[in-house]
Amino acid sequence: METQIKAYYQTPQGIKFVTIFGYATKGVPSLEINGVGRLSKNIKEKIIFLTRTRKLKVPLRRFVVCVDLNELNQQGEQHLKSLEFPILLLYWFLCGLVPICKLDDCLASGWLKANGEIYQMQTPLSFIQSYKKNFDLVEQKNLKLIGGSQGSNLNLCLIESSLLLEHIENLKFKTEPNIYIERASAIPLKSFIA
Repeated sequence: METQIKAYYQTPQGIKFVTIFGYATKGVPSLEINGVGRLSKNIKEKIIFLTRTRKLKVPLRRFVVCVDLNELNQQGEQHLKSLEFPILLLYWFLCGLVPICKLDDCLASGWLKANGEIYQMQTPLSFIQSYKKNFDLVEQKNLKLIGGSQGSNLNLCLIESSLLLEHIENLKFKTEPNIYIERASAIPLKSFIA
């Protein structure tokens, strides 16, 4: 079994999109995460911990999840934590734990805490411009955003994360405010002035 998902992350230069792909094969049962540098081991252990503490049944297979390095911005790893939630979704999908037919036409972002809190970025004003610039009209029509209810004002088909994963216990979905200055405003969104 194989699949992919589109993910996005925020940088000071704006929204960047990246493909995360993965597959499951017969072999020594394991989870392998590639493409996020030093963060790979931390993300892997966090995902395994979240899966085990929720007593989710994982098939005895070898799972490989990769971030397409050709699409990554060379700004540094600190922005890549927003790929944790899409990586988790892809892994749980390969395990048969996510009740959705396919992820190939989905877009997600977010980071995880070991206690089960999932932080999803408040969608910035510049998201739509970046989205239209990076995807052709057919992709724009078919892509579905997996996120919080704040994404419903983007004129995209929205799959609410909390509803998609409501069958998994002890997950808390939170919105992380955008920390970068939007072009339409001179005040950072996390500022005490805003």
